[in-house]
Amino acid sequence: MAVYEVLTIALIVVLGTAATAGIYLGLLNWIGAAYIVRCAACRHLTVSSNRDQPQSCAHCRHPVLMHPVHAVHHPRQFADVRVVSDSLRH
Repeated sequence: MAVYEVLTIALIVVLGTAATAGIYLGLLNWIGAAYIVRCAACRHLTVSSNRDQPQSCAHCRHPVLMHPVHAVHHPRQFADVRVVSDSLRH
């Protein structure tokens, strides 16, 4: 029974931390310190200090760090981890 209690407390801590981080990111966006924009190259959502689209983001510069499971299963193509046929239309 103690395992379930520990897992429940860990889940509460993780969800609380994520909610708090989301609130602070929203407040930073509200006061104009950070904006959530789309990358011009790969169209991922990223955080920027101005409203302009950045030319590259962490997904473009470090694809293996952002998608490690895909990189492990495709060792010969580890540098080419991109989102293909993105369904988001804007």
